[in-house]
Amino acid sequence: MANLKTEERKKQIIKVAAKVFAERGFQESTIAEISKEAKISEASIYEYFTTKEGLLFSIPTESAKDLFGLMEFHLKLIKGSANKLRAIVYLFMDSYQTNNEFASIMMLILKHNRKFLDTEGHKAIRKGIKNINSIIEEGIESGEFKKDINVYLVRSMILGTVEHLTTNWIMTGTPDQLLDYVDPIVDTLIDGISNRENRSDHWSMQKNGT
Repeated sequence: MANLKTEERKKQIIKVAAKVFAERGFQESTIAEISKEAKISEASIYEYFTTKEGLLFSIPTESAKDLFGLMEFHLKLIKGSANKLRAIVYLFMDSYQTNNEFASIMMLILKHNRKFLDTEGHKAIRKGIKNINSIIEEGIESGEFKKDINVYLVRSMILGTVEHLTTNWIMTGTPDQLLDYVDPIVDTLIDGISNRENRSDHWSMQKNGT
């Protein structure tokens, strides 16, 4: 019971810290503000997090685990590499849009923080991103995608586009709905990496009713 309360208190601190950091920025925020917002003492926060930066780095750990856990579950139910990539882009966009504080922290605060690279949060993100590599490789092996595509480049195109649109959404409020861009992103990408010969055969079989 005590451990459960400890975990709940820790999650509450992380939730409040995410809100404060997203609204005010990391440098401008203080532990005092977070403790006031969370209605607990500063000393209590330091029982869980020794530094403000340590608290910052804890924020993406839980969110990333939730996102990639959900992603792993859905990918098991989906057939076809193109469909799996579409699901990944959707889940990224949906996660950022429904948790804009997490999105702000990832895109505006942590993206260029070298220290973050050595944290558990970043390890969780790296592990999840490997799903994209595996799916692209799976598509190449099955003949769904071209054999000569660069896996790292395709993955970078997916993540780079998602990050650019999300950052612009955070900064300017546009596009209004990130999810509106899921299909255009994936359709454009798949058009470039699909094995056209196999796709033509597939369409021909459908046309002939076979």
